[in-house]
Amino acid sequence: MPYLIPIVLVAIGIIYYMYNPSDSVFFPKCPWLMLTGTECPSCGVQRFIHHLLNGRLLTAFHTNPFLTLALPYAALAVLGKWYNYKGIFNGVNRFVYHRITLYIYVFIFLFWWVYRNL
Repeated sequence: MPYLIPIVLVAIGIIYYMYNPSDSVFFPKCPWLMLTGTECPSCGVQRFIHHLLNGRLLTAFHTNPFLTLALPYAALAVLGKWYNYKGIFNGVNRFVYHRITLYIYVFIFLFWWVYRNL
């Protein structure tokens, strides 16, 4: 199963590289935005990934600055949990799952949610 995940991610990456979610009806819309009219912290993730994969780093950042922090953190969490062969990511796990790190992440997440809707 862990070997299937990178294959699926590469396939999804190719789709997001080739197609702009803003211009296509096939990409899902944010249910939170549709229900409330306010943006959730991850609104814009699809456009962010599209711009990032196409090398438009500044445009990706402006789409959702929070994701600039969240995606590397999520990648470290996945690497540390699913690919920790012989403990090579034990140091990463100690950082990613440390109580203070988690509190800081949750604080930034909630702050961004409020700030982007003001």
